[in-house]
Amino acid sequence: MRAAHVGVAMGNGSEVAKEAADMVLLDNNFSSIITAIECGRLVFANLKKVIIYLLPMTNLSEIVPSMFNVVLGLPIPLSTFLMLVINTITDVWASTMLIHEEPEHDILLHPPRDPQKESLVDVKFFVQAYGFIGVIETVTGHFMFFLSIYWQSGIGPSSIFLAFNRWSDGYLGFSKAQLAGFVSVAGSVHFMTLVIMQWGNMFAARTRTLSIVQQNPLWGPRCNPLLLVAIPISVAVALFVNEIPWFNEVFLTGRIPV
Repeated sequence: MRAAHVGVAMGNGSEVAKEAADMVLLDNNFSSIITAIECGRLVFANLKKVIIYLLPMTNLSEIVPSMFNVVLGLPIPLSTFLMLVINTITDVWASTMLIHEEPEHDILLHPPRDPQKESLVDVKFFVQAYGFIGVIETVTGHFMFFLSIYWQSGIGPSSIFLAFNRWSDGYLGFSKAQLAGFVSVAGSVHFMTLVIMQWGNMFAARTRTLSIVQQNPLWGPRCNPLLLVAIPISVAVALFVNEIPWFNEVFLTGRIPV
């Protein structure tokens, strides 16, 4: 057993055999090894799904608005309060349910993972999270932010970039309160855009190697209907913080136009 690559002992074997073995089969069934390998791979895969779901939103989509505010002089597109709502409420349910994903049917067909070469996150992982999903969410969120301000006031992006301290009382003929109101509504639109886009990210993240058709979330042995509960929960939270007047006044959110 010590000479073997993986020494295996039975649960009803001698204590000497158990001490010498690398693996002890408590149920005395060799098929348990296959189940254990599948479970180990499933935990690793589901951790990757949760991370790829959370990274684009909790990092790039929140860092870039703050960076644009400092470097390019934009009014802050996403307030600290709305960032906290995303991180602590709207994304929590979906990320928790991704942990409970069933294994993809080809999970045992892949060769063994080399821990020296394939870690939990690698360069390709960050490229997918930041260079693909994150870029789509960030660009779309800012597009809706600019569109909302233009819809309300007629102020185009060229007048918003590099505004810095000029974004105050009298800028382009608007009062300070009016400008703040435009930003509050546009920030809420930006927030709602990111919340909706995370639904697509959620369904994309749940299958690392298969398509949504091959691993349907609604029916079949590997379905996960609890993921769909995340959608009404996130919508309810978003409407709650944006449509209640108290939140509008205290946390500077805005009612989103239809």
